[in-house]
Amino acid sequence: MAAFKTLRDICNNFEADLQQSSKELFSANVGEKAEDVIAKKMQDLSLFTSKLRLLKANTLSLTPEITEQEKTEETVLNSFGDTATTKVLEQHIVKFLTQSHAVQSLITTADKDLQPEMIERKEKIIETMKLYQQQESQLRHLDALLKEKEAQLAAVRAQWDEELLLMRDMSDKIEDIEVDVSGPLHVKLRKLVDKLELMRWLLGKLVISRTHDYDWFADPHSRLSALKIIRTPNTLETFTGAS
Repeated sequence: MAAFKTLRDICNNFEADLQQSSKELFSANVGEKAEDVIAKKMQDLSLFTSKLRLLKANTLSLTPEITEQEKTEETVLNSFGDTATTKVLEQHIVKFLTQSHAVQSLITTADKDLQPEMIERKEKIIETMKLYQQQESQLRHLDALLKEKEAQLAAVRAQWDEELLLMRDMSDKIEDIEVDVSGPLHVKLRKLVDKLELMRWLLGKLVISRTHDYDWFADPHSRLSALKIIRTPNTLETFTGAS
């Protein structure tokens, strides 16, 4: 409480000093220069302002949030870092707002009221803004297209999962069905398998015959591929999937 009372007294004294300074300023003697009086009063105002800031800082430093805080090297560095970051952000924000205001003023000013170099700068700014607008529009279009394709991909994945589950169910049902070996389709399939086996036997005879002078390393007639086919037998299980 004593700090607040002191601050109140200082503020009252500051107000009284301001009133006294105003009276002296407007009732200056003829022999004094007005510029000197104003400069002195401005210096006094700067001094009073600095004292007021110092008193406010001293009052804030006595609050429980500050006094009860444990001060270590880490806390001091963190506090200093936060303060420095805040100051840098403030400077950037002020700079951005100032530049935005300057650009807006330049763009809205007629060309007849501008110098040639400012007109050239204005045209470059407008051209850059148009290019940025085009890029932003294209980015929005690509973003919308990406969302559309992601939705299509999700739909296709859902359909794929559904079809895969259906095929698995059908496969389980087919495995439970007994194959009728006496049916016409099964008999026809057996005949086709027998013909394939006969063709495989004939192919083996043709490949192996007259090979005493054949260059197997160069293999100009791709006989090795034929031998691979010959080694694979054809059975009913190959086509029916039964084990």
